[in-house]
Amino acid sequence: MSAPLRIGFVMLHTSPLDVPGTKDAGGMNVVVRAQADALALAGHEVTIFTRRSDPATPHRTVLASGLAVVQIDAGPARLLAKGEHEAVMAQFGERLGEAVQQAPVDLLHAEHWFSGIAALPVARSAGIPLVQSYHSIAAPPESPLTDGERPESPGRLAGERRLAREADLVIAVSEAERRTVLDRLAGDPARVRVVPLGVDTELFHPCTEPHGAVEHDDADRGAGERPEAILVGRLHPLKGFDLAIEAVAALPPERRPSLRIVGAAPPDGDDYVRALHEAVARHGMAGTTLFEGALPREELAERLRRATVMLVPSHSETFGLVALEASASGVPVIARDTGGLREAVLDGETGLLVQGDDPQAWAAALSALLDDPQRIAELARRARPYALDHNWAASAERLLDTYRALLAPEAPRAPEASAHRG
Repeated sequence: MSAPLRIGFVMLHTSPLDVPGTKDAGGMNVVVRAQADALALAGHEVTIFTRRSDPATPHRTVLASGLAVVQIDAGPARLLAKGEHEAVMAQFGERLGEAVQQAPVDLLHAEHWFSGIAALPVARSAGIPLVQSYHSIAAPPESPLTDGERPESPGRLAGERRLAREADLVIAVSEAERRTVLDRLAGDPARVRVVPLGVDTELFHPCTEPHGAVEHDDADRGAGERPEAILVGRLHPLKGFDLAIEAVAALPPERRPSLRIVGAAPPDGDDYVRALHEAVARHGMAGTTLFEGALPREELAERLRRATVMLVPSHSETFGLVALEASASGVPVIARDTGGLREAVLDGETGLLVQGDDPQAWAAALSALLDDPQRIAELARRARPYALDHNWAASAERLLDTYRALLAPEAPRAPEASAHRG
């Protein structure tokens, strides 16, 4: 039996303690926490290093046996806009190096480019491998959102390319993300591995009661009994929630589903949230639209299983974890035909893929499902088995295999890595 590993995850700009859908917490937080939980359960020692954003948070928080979160002091102990984190990377890296000297790890796994640039010199100094996950890859500012999110700070494009060259291993969550790493960042195919994501199929499961129609208790909402479309994620332009509102508005008022929006804005997202509310009011949908804010995972799972359909109009996704969570809940998904969503949603089997930004096309897809309960039932029937093929234990085992291969004495390292070691 192989010896347990000491694994250090690095999450500079967001914390595993944050509720997904708040601040800058999203799918990345879910992935890291789930894989860390599974690795700790398998007997490994896992530490997640994050930047302190609240002075009241303890230095070390034990989440489970073998799993702890350590707060690194870098910059002000308050919430920062995402783009502000570039200014604290160097200090975070210095403090991370001190923490790793005091409690050594066998490797560092950086999440997002902020973390990778901060952790790279630490890994080199300690003589340990650096594994890099991007979770999203920036596109040039002048490119469409379908190419990826905007670089939120000046160094991102160069930083992501540097990590593709210098990290010992890059982990992609889908074949779509792997292709982006190779094509846009000139990554080395020999050092890019796909580790499929999982889903908690015990937490996310189909409703055991009849569902798909929602009656709101609040009488002044006037929604009546309607099918419900649900949107889940950070309220950020990349997620395309504005398109979903326009699509629902394109339907005749009497045929519109209720719209439930679960998620909160990032620190710099107030303008987009205001625009979403204005669009809802402009289309006369205030009585049938609920902005619910971010929810704990248990409450999110309950909302999902009672929805009729999930909408995922994101301009760009490396995978689209919420789509898989909907499938596990027995809920069909209408998603954009792009990137990793083509792997998260099986077109015509677990949901529908829609091309482009035309609200009429999205409205047509939504109407086609709502008008055909038998098709909804068939998609739901196929969705759950697809989700069952994706679990976090298998994802963590695949990740562990990549770690062990990288730590093997004969394992190749990034060219720059060997140069740094001198």
